[in-house]
Amino acid sequence: MLDLFGSVLGKVPYFGLLTDEGRKATWKIEIKTSKLPEAQILGSAIGMKVMEDVPYVFGLDKFLGKELNDTTCAYLKDFGAASASNGAVGLYHIDNLTPEAKELGEKLISKDAKTYVIDDAELERIYKNYPIMWKKPNKRGNLVFIGCPHLTYSQLVDWTNKIGRSLASHARKKVNRRVIMTCAPDVKEKFMKSEQYPKLISYGVKLSSICPLMYTNNPITYGKRIMTNSNKLRTYSMARYYKDDELLEAITKGGK
Repeated sequence: MLDLFGSVLGKVPYFGLLTDEGRKATWKIEIKTSKLPEAQILGSAIGMKVMEDVPYVFGLDKFLGKELNDTTCAYLKDFGAASASNGAVGLYHIDNLTPEAKELGEKLISKDAKTYVIDDAELERIYKNYPIMWKKPNKRGNLVFIGCPHLTYSQLVDWTNKIGRSLASHARKKVNRRVIMTCAPDVKEKFMKSEQYPKLISYGVKLSSICPLMYTNNPITYGKRIMTNSNKLRTYSMARYYKDDELLEAITKGGK
């Protein structure tokens, strides 16, 4: 609503994240993982730790580089969604990467900032403690949502390629359950014109612009065992979270 009225009036209230002091980080996050963390789990870990505070993240640039390209922006999109839904993060700074961090560096960190170190063990601890909300947790999942928040064009291409390779490795032609990938309408229109779209459809995957979260607001969905790689969807619904590789294996080979 503030965005709406700010656009109408041409002015916004001077408070919170709109002030220099309000954008200062009160948490220093040190990433000490062996590889690029899954964006959804990393965002979840930070969100649950800092809540509504502003984190300054060190160490991600080692994996993502120092330029905001399509791949990096897609990663930060998913990271931001998880940190906001699993906590209440409205702003984050990534050292050597996000614009204000590149300009001001550690000047953005408050003197009394707390420190949170994230390594492989900490991420695994976070992941293992996600609750399973299914009424019958030992049953096989029967609906999969990939894309909450919506997938970018490059993510659609990447998932199409990964599904194709995994199906081939298991001597299969189609996914083994209902799989829905979601993206914005303009991204969907562009993707449907690409050579990747017929491949994705041939694998049995459906492409939609629906919001998975709004879909799960319908009580009729409560009986469905929804699988997802979205921490946002897991948080606000009864969906069960899977890492990307686990979800890929589940839909192309089988298993719970």
